[in-house]
Amino acid sequence: MPVIVRPANPDDLAAVRLIGILSWPPTYGPARGAEHVVAGLDRYWNEEVIGSAISEGRIDVASDEGDVAGMAEVDRLGSDLVLWKLYVAPDHQHRGIGRLLIASAKARARANGGDLVTEYDVSNPTVRGFYLREGFTDDVAPWPGTDAVWMRWAPRSTPA
Repeated sequence: MPVIVRPANPDDLAAVRLIGILSWPPTYGPARGAEHVVAGLDRYWNEEVIGSAISEGRIDVASDEGDVAGMAEVDRLGSDLVLWKLYVAPDHQHRGIGRLLIASAKARARANGGDLVTEYDVSNPTVRGFYLREGFTDDVAPWPGTDAVWMRWAPRSTPA
């Protein structure tokens, strides 16, 4: 059965949160430590935050054999869309699920008429290569004082 990307629904809440719980420790733990991971999970992956994003239609999930294997959260940032979260469960990685979720975010940006921007933590340089392969280019942060690295995908100048 092929992987299907679809809008998340309220029944996906626990599965989407589990994606964060499974992804954050190996992604951020080695460079940032357990305290950073726990604080991030508490702040960005709690039921209220994820539930609100699902009810507002900002989260898409990738379903693999019926299991939620990955998720992407997209929101407005001025005239553009911003990809705040893109995570694939560790046991589902390297199967193209991240590319499918990026394609869904790009489709949202095209429909919105703007670009798609994203940011990543400098402690996670592996993601930079992924975004470059997906057509993103370096960008300036939309506000001062952030240590995140920002990238932009512009639909009018890059292929899907």
